[in-house]
Formats: sequence, structure tokens, C-alpha cells
Amino acid sequence: MKIIVKKLMILAIVGVIFMSLVACGSKAKTVTAPIPAVTASNEWNLKNKTVIDLSHVQDQTMPADPALKKPTLEFFSRVGQNGALHNLEVISYCPHTGTHLDAPFHVNNNGGAVETLDPTVLIGPASVINLNVPAGSYAITAADIKSWEAKNGPIQEGDGVLIHTGHDKNWPNKDTYIDKGYPYLAKDAAEYLVAKKIRFVGMESISVDAATTESHLILTSANIVIVENLTNIDKIGQSRCITIGTFPNIKGATGVYTRLLAIK
Repeated sequence: MKIIVKKLMILAIVGVIFMSLVACGSKAKTVTAPIPAVTASNEWNLKNKTVIDLSHVQDQTMPADPALKKPTLEFFSRVGQNGALHNLEVISYCPHTGTHLDAPFHVNNNGGAVETLDPTVLIGPASVINLNVPAGSYAITAADIKSWEAKNGPIQEGDGVLIHTGHDKNWPNKDTYIDKGYPYLAKDAAEYLVAKKIRFVGMESISVDAATTESHLILTSANIVIVENLTNIDKIGQSRCITIGTFPNIKGATGVYTRLLAIK
């Protein structure tokens, strides 16, 4: 009798395990694998790649519109002074200076602020568009972008778009970087990027617009994030890459500094 009971228990356990495996197998296609932590076993994923920093150092020497406050850093605690154990500072700045992104609220009172943005929007594949444009003020058109696509392949839906014009070489000279004009997006270029259903567009200029907010409104109304004042796009050296970047989650902010990296 005891032997029979034991056999029945074993069969029951095997049955439960079998049903569990079947259930797991039936759900396998819907299970999302967790993102692995960076450990010694998978660090090679970046060690075998080239990582390019597309961001400028933010400081008082960088060019900016005179109406905008550049970053200031003031210490209120220094180690060894008045018994202090820590160096502590207050940083004050307008987030539309330096390498930053624009939230829809920047140009639209009814648009979302920074905390409404997808924190992963800067992570993923990107098209790297190299354009030969004249120095100074230049409106990049849809035709310019289509001409690049004809030679390099189409921008993919869900891409980020990095636009290289060589304008970043003028940094930090305000005269050539801002005062004498810069590349920006014509209305039809902004509309074309919306039609391509991209995630974000990044440029080397202080703005995607010249004297208006037209392209800002077109892009942000389509939930396309704008990143301005980029650099080193030329160092990517190919038409596609992966970008990684994110930003502080600041409630009510119209823009925010960001650190954007390209990986190839």
C-alpha cells in the first residue's frame, strides 16, 4: 500500500512539472527577458564597440543666446572649512544652453513638460545624415534629406536622426556659432521627418529653427524629441549607429541637459 501511494505521489509531481513546462512553453513568445546587468561576462558588448560622446561640456565659456543664463556653480560647503565634511554646490542655469533636449512645453503652453517624455526615447537605432551645406544660415530641406537617403538608404521608422553639417567646429566662438547664422530645419524637412515616424532629431545648432518656432511645433506636436548643440557626429563615420542617452526627470521643465552617446 505504501509503495502504491509513493508511486501515485511521484506521478502527481511529474504531472505538475509537465503541465508547468507546457504552460511556460505556451507563453514563451510573450515573455520579455530582463535586461542583463553589465557584468564581467557581458562588458565585451561595449569593449568591442566605439563609443562617441556627442555632447559638449557645459560651462561659462560656451556660446548661448544672451537672453539665456549659462551655468553657474557656487559652493556653499567645502571640505575642511567650518568643520564641513563634504563639497556641496548649487548649479543654476537655463536648460536651453549647451547640449540639451526640448520638451513640447518649450513652444506650446499645452505641450508636455520633461516628466512626460519617454525616458528611453534617446536609446536605439539612428540614421546619421551627413550634409554638405554652406557656412552660416542655411535651411535644411526635405530634398536635402531625400538626396542623402538616395545614396545611403532610407531613414527607418522609429529611428533617431543625427544631422551632421560640420557646424559644431564653430563651437565655442559665438560669432560663427550663433551670430552669423546656423543650419536649421525648413518646414518641409520637419514635416518629412514626422512622416518618417522618427523618435528624435539631433542637430549641431542651437535650434532647429531660425527666427520662428515652426519646426519645433511640427516636430514636438508629433512627439518627436529635439536635441540641440550636438558635436562629434562626424566621428561616427557611417550612416547608422546606436544611440544611448537619457535625462533628469524634472517636473514642469521645458528642456533639460542630456548626455548623448553614439555606439558603432
